[in-house]
Amino acid sequence: MWETYSDTGQLVFKGVFKAGKPDGLHESFHKNGQLRDRQTYIDGKNEGPWEFHYENGQLKSRGGYTGGKREGPFEVHYNNGQLRSKGCHKNDKRDEAYESYFKTGQLESKGHYKEGEKDAEWEEFYGDGQLKTKGGYKNGHRDAIWQIFHANGQLKSTGNYENSKPEGPFEEYSENGQLKVKENYKNGKKDGPYESYDENGKLKSRGTFKYGELDGPVELYKDGILQ
Repeated sequence: MWETYSDTGQLVFKGVFKAGKPDGLHESFHKNGQLRDRQTYIDGKNEGPWEFHYENGQLKSRGGYTGGKREGPFEVHYNNGQLRSKGCHKNDKRDEAYESYFKTGQLESKGHYKEGEKDAEWEEFYGDGQLKTKGGYKNGHRDAIWQIFHANGQLKSTGNYENSKPEGPFEEYSENGQLKVKENYKNGKKDGPYESYDENGKLKSRGTFKYGELDGPVELYKDGILQ
């Protein structure tokens, strides 16, 4: 058993070592004496439950180890005790369902991980619970139709992603639901016909992009009339 103290005599650490390696329960403490962390070792490797605490005594995070690698459910908390996120580790990486929360307790995001990367459908929310974004990931990259919403619930934009790059038709909308922009992407760059609309939904401009640059004539409109 080893114990370490500060200059003022406050216990800073205590734990068991065997043949020079941590073996058994280890604990460290904040300056005010509150527990900082508690972990268990077997032959130098983390094994079993672990937990960390804020200086005010509130739980900061907890989970588990198997053979020195994070394994199983975990939780992270704000310093007011409110849950910040929860998920699961597998072979030291995030895996399966995951959720994060605002400090108010309102759900902030939810989705899935696979071998440490975001995978499958994900959703993000505003602080009042209104849906903010919705789409899918594959191996950590956006790879699906993604929708982004205004705070009032109206659709803000929609389009497809492949390997985190926009691909195909995209549309943007104002907060009142009025279409603002119609455009196309190819390999992450604007490519194809483009149209923009004013706040009344009348055509404002029209043109064509190629490899991310305007290509050919551009038409400008006022109140839907070609200028």
